[in-house]
This record gives sequence, structure tokens and C-alpha cells, in this order.
Amino acid sequence: MHSTTALTVDINPTQSAGEVIPSVAIDRIIAQRDSGIATFMQGMNLIHQAQKQLTDAAGKVCFYGLTEIVTCISSSYTSGEEARIQRRISRLADRAVWQRLMNETGMLTLMSTKQREAWDKSLYSEDCPEISLDNVLATFKNLNANKTNTFEQGVIDVFRTLSWDYKTNNPCCLGKKIILNGIIEVNEGKYCSFRTYGQERINDLARPFWLLDGKNVPDFRVSEGVKFRDFIGRGTQQVGELFTCDYFTIRAFKKGTAHITFTRPELVDKINEIVARHYPGALPPEV
Repeated sequence: MHSTTALTVDINPTQSAGEVIPSVAIDRIIAQRDSGIATFMQGMNLIHQAQKQLTDAAGKVCFYGLTEIVTCISSSYTSGEEARIQRRISRLADRAVWQRLMNETGMLTLMSTKQREAWDKSLYSEDCPEISLDNVLATFKNLNANKTNTFEQGVIDVFRTLSWDYKTNNPCCLGKKIILNGIIEVNEGKYCSFRTYGQERINDLARPFWLLDGKNVPDFRVSEGVKFRDFIGRGTQQVGELFTCDYFTIRAFKKGTAHITFTRPELVDKINEIVARHYPGALPPEV
């Protein structure tokens, strides 16, 4: 008759437990585990707070880019990496705040699409200025001092998209009617699409009329370009039909052109005066 011997192993945090299980500091491991979880949860709460604060600073409903930065933090975290990460998050915050300030001060409404693209390009360059009180005040002092030039240059940018070469002193001016190319696209005679490029050109064309009329430029969601996009989006039966907005009418054709007829001749005259100031030889003398 054989006796049964129970094999037991004692786990001791400071002494050897024999050959079956090597000595482990189990209490230290558990403490590290608990501390790691607590630190992680604290970090999650802090990241959530940071995201809310940055979202509020940007004046948005969501702050994009933070998740990517958090994800790419490596396990070999060093003080040098900390400086790099701080620079990345600072850039994200600075760009968002600059955009908010430009929107809320109305400076972007003075700019053409070309000018806004140049502004966005500067924000995403290495020369993006840091958000500080001195930088903000200096920037907007300069922008405010030059806002007339900004607006007028935006008007000239619109004229340049009409392919009128002012350098050769062509006697051109904004008349009662103009034709824009590449506004819509009709596929197989059945499906009609309105190009983003066309939407931007129509908005650029309408912007100086709103400003010269002493009114606020509509939000892009209810702009002339968006309204005409929705008009055309109803189907090809709308092609060739007349669309009316505040300062001109638009009639699009299947070959992609849009015929625009202005309905406020006194504002057209003001725009032509701006062109004449920049290119004195571009407009014919008044008779």
C-alpha cells in the first residue's frame, strides 16, 4: 500500500521557494500592477481633460490629431522625445487657434480662395507662428492695417481666374455678363455633378458684392456656391434653367460653362474701380 504525499510550494516574497517555482517578489509585482493601472487611468483622465481644453481653445466640437500623437508614443520614452511630442501638440493647438481667430475676426471673409490656401499653407509650414499674446496682437494689427489691400487683392484674384491678362493692357472690365468654364460636369447625359472648384469660384465672385454692399458674407454652408450646387443636384433637368441669388443669376450648360448675369450694376462699377486702381490700363476710359 502506497502513501500519497501532497506536493506544496510556498510563495515567499523574500526567500527561495525551492526548485519548482523560483523566488518572486509577488507583493512588489502586484503593487506595480496596481500602480500601473492607476497611473494609466490618471493619464486617460488627463488626456481627456487636455482634449476638452484644446477643443474649447479651437472653438470646435472635436480636436483632431491628439489620438495619433498618443498612439505613436514609444516605450523608449526619453526627455528628447518629450520635447518633440510637446512641439507636435503645440503645433496642432496653434493651427486650430489661428484658424478660430481668423474666422471669428472675419479676416477669412476678406480673402479669396487663393489667399486662404496661402494662409493654410503657412499654418502647416515650419514657420507657423506660436500662439502668444504678442504674436496674436502683432499679427492682427498688421492684418487689420492691410485689410483693404487684402480685400482688393482678393477681387483681383477672382479676375485672374477669368483668364484676362492685365499685363498686356487688354481693355477688359466686369460687364453685365461673364462666362465661367468647368463649373459642372454631365456624365452620359444623365448624371450631373457640381465641381468643388466651381463652387469656390462662384463664392469668390459673390464675396466682393456682399462686402461692397455693406453686408456680412454668408456662412459657406449657405453660400451661393452651395445653393447652386443643391440646385444642380436635383438632376440634369436643372441644366439650362435659371438660378437666382442676391447679386447675379446663373445658367449652367451641359458643356460645363455657367453664364452669370449681374443684377446690381452699381456694385459692378465699384468692383471695376478696384480693378482700375490696380491695373490703370486694363479698363477703357469712360465715355
